[in-house]
Amino acid sequence: MTTLYRYFLQLPKTSTLWVMTLVSLAFNLWITQILNSHYAASKFPVPYFVAQLSFNPEKIKAWYAYLIEQGTFEQYIRTQHVDSLFIIATLFLHTLALVLISRLFFSETKGRKVMVICALIAAIAPVCDQLENCISYLMLANPANFPGVFAYIYSSFAAIKFAMFVFAYVAALLGIVAGIVLRIKHYFALQSTVN
Repeated sequence: MTTLYRYFLQLPKTSTLWVMTLVSLAFNLWITQILNSHYAASKFPVPYFVAQLSFNPEKIKAWYAYLIEQGTFEQYIRTQHVDSLFIIATLFLHTLALVLISRLFFSETKGRKVMVICALIAAIAPVCDQLENCISYLMLANPANFPGVFAYIYSSFAAIKFAMFVFAYVAALLGIVAGIVLRIKHYFALQSTVN
């Protein structure tokens, strides 16, 4: 983690970061569309966040039973595979975007260091998302009789994931505002020196 922190303080170059972030955004939007279509095709009876945050093994088993009854259980399993690609896309997008925002702050400043730390912390969201998927696969292997504790672990990872998504978005917003204010102040300070 320390090596990544030091790397992101200076590299990649800002122009490279722009390209990488835009490519990551495009990939994220593309895979999100595919994931949403797979989820809709599975006919899962509740929105994904409701299921993920249910903390209720009996409800999850009932939803799985509904998928089996509808004949879309295998489609839902395929949705989990696609979700892993979405997780990779999110990891790259959040990390690169926050590192790019760190470049609004001058090298070696506290602002840049804080934003790079935020980028690394934001990676907790996709990591928890993948751990949540791993537990999901265990439940899907035995949809009617999986141990109830799996549901609590599954929902716990989901709760951490959503909290870290919020963290990433708030950090990005605050970083952009603070970085722009800093750049404006720096610009006017230079103008007053010239005059």
